[in-house]
Amino acid sequence: MDIIFSSILNMFQPIILIAMVCGVSWGIFVGALPGFGAAIGIALLIPFTYGIDPAIALPILAAVYTGAYYGGGITSIMIGVPGNSPAAATIMDGFPMTQKGKSQKALTTSLLASTFGGIFGGLSLLLLAPQLVQVTLLFGPAEYFVLAVFGLTIIASLSGASIIKGLISGIFGLLLSTIGIDVITGANRFTFGEIYLFDGIPTIPLILGIFAFPRCLLMIRDIFLKESLTLSLSDDKGSGESATLKEMFKMWKTLIRSSIIGTIIGIIPGAGANIACWVGYGEARRNSKHPEKFGTGIPEGVAAAEAANNSVAGGSMIPLLTLGIPGNAASAVMLGALMIHGLVPGLKLFTTYASITYTYMVAMVFSCFILLVVGWYASRFFAKLAMVNFIILAPTIIIVTLMGSFSNRQYVFDMWVTLLLGIFCYWLTLLKYPMPPILLGVILGPISEKGLRRALMISQGDWTIFFTRPICIILLVLSAISVYYGLKISKNNIGKGIQKKEKLKL
Repeated sequence: MDIIFSSILNMFQPIILIAMVCGVSWGIFVGALPGFGAAIGIALLIPFTYGIDPAIALPILAAVYTGAYYGGGITSIMIGVPGNSPAAATIMDGFPMTQKGKSQKALTTSLLASTFGGIFGGLSLLLLAPQLVQVTLLFGPAEYFVLAVFGLTIIASLSGASIIKGLISGIFGLLLSTIGIDVITGANRFTFGEIYLFDGIPTIPLILGIFAFPRCLLMIRDIFLKESLTLSLSDDKGSGESATLKEMFKMWKTLIRSSIIGTIIGIIPGAGANIACWVGYGEARRNSKHPEKFGTGIPEGVAAAEAANNSVAGGSMIPLLTLGIPGNAASAVMLGALMIHGLVPGLKLFTTYASITYTYMVAMVFSCFILLVVGWYASRFFAKLAMVNFIILAPTIIIVTLMGSFSNRQYVFDMWVTLLLGIFCYWLTLLKYPMPPILLGVILGPISEKGLRRALMISQGDWTIFFTRPICIILLVLSAISVYYGLKISKNNIGKGIQKKEKLKL
């Protein structure tokens, strides 16, 4: 209890407070830009936190995480385009409210629901994570291998309409993870004599090359094709009355229900906010006395979606901090950030580095209160930033991206890694290959390889070690369920795509 109290006091240090305000503001901004979101927002900020005390750096990233989830709903409400996929369900009632001249009420309803969901998820993280960490004591090499396999099954649910393309992306990530010195034999693999690759592909240039640089190239492509020069075409100024606490209190059942749904789904690797927002919205509609009003522009629909997707942020951190399994792309980037700062998920986070870890978890809750203040006064301003011309936005982000690649190790080689990997991932993006599986493959590849080889060394080559240990059996069953669940989602996405094509033909 003392460590939680001291972590709360840390939040009121001026430098941390100012840094978190900046982090929330940046998170709202990147969240409001369609196609960006929390993963890219955190990736772009990681280089600037390198070398900073983790007790300051991690709260900044927590603030970005929180702000980005809310920011995605701004463009959903203002222009009917989700800033990120978790905000897709917000369009159902958010944009119709704007069309009715109630955009300010929609924005503030979204803000209050996001704050509630974020606090709920953050408190769940604070209370549940320390208890679940004891499970890691039961993990040996065999368990870590099967755990990594379980993590890799997330690829199925991140693959969109084509699971084949998702698997290809994941395999590409696994191949990238083999670059560097073999930790078992000490042999160089695929380094081509470059000393810069002895430790593998550097994390920051890799993340920026996968997420940030391709997005900038897509902007440049739109400039030359003259398809669109801005992310927003809306002139709505967010007029109307704001939501009141009394109105929000009337929706308390919806807020609590969606927050519970979001937290539980966040804990399940691979599910994430993309699913939580729709489940929360669907359950709110199913339990409503007037379900026919959903989709016509009512605050309850906005609150249901936003509370669900924002509570995922805290829930997704539970498997990340305890087992090192990211629940979504943003938490995968956070995993990279933790490792950059020398923090490896597991028992040590709650013992050796307990002070830093609890500061981070408290920051997940505290950042929601900062979000409430910043978002209340700045929502409409951030929405207008979505109308910044690509001619200004694209080169600015390219410069920040290359500077971020260089600042980590101060090697020009790292800038080339970002540039070449970014160009390659740009073409993959055009061909509809998903990017998150690449990062998952890079992160989970070494864990699975080391676990497999060490387990086989211990068992003297006996493969039954993976099928006789209780935790391994449980994880293998969960892996099978995850694959089935991912295939089902992929099948549904394909079905929706076919239906859309048929409608267009008609």
